[in-house]
Amino acid sequence: MVVKKIQYHDLDGDLREDDFYFSMNETQFARVNSMFPGGLEEYAMKAAKDKNADAMFRVIDTLVREAYGERLQNGFIKIAPNGQKLADFFINTEAYDSLMIELMQNEDNFINFMTGCLNKNAQERVKYEMARRKQELGEGEDSAPADEKAENGNDKPSLTILDNKK
Repeated sequence: MVVKKIQYHDLDGDLREDDFYFSMNETQFARVNSMFPGGLEEYAMKAAKDKNADAMFRVIDTLVREAYGERLQNGFIKIAPNGQKLADFFINTEAYDSLMIELMQNEDNFINFMTGCLNKNAQERVKYEMARRKQELGEGEDSAPADEKAENGNDKPSLTILDNKK
């Protein structure tokens, strides 16, 4: 989970700073991942490489919408009691605007945000997969762990949707 402290100007023009919460379990990430040709990481890496702002906006907006929620003492909710997604409210705030600009302007902030939204197992799989793909693209010869075993004991992480090729 990411607890993101966001500075923004409210509707009255006053500077505010509040904590916002973003979290996804593996199933939620798999759903988001399947929305993009080649998977989220590959789609985002290509969009960044091509400097395709529309594609990057779509990636970041989707990730923020799917991960946003409120932390309770005993869990994390994304749906209000009236059935409306909490993200529908969040995207209409200045905090959303500030977050989007931050994530659009800095690739490292985006990567840290994306992986931070995931639970630990999914984080390890995503990091491994991103390093492997960078190595395949020739962007990081030593970045993929060649003989490293995943926490599940397999040679590679077992989240097959990360290899989704549409």
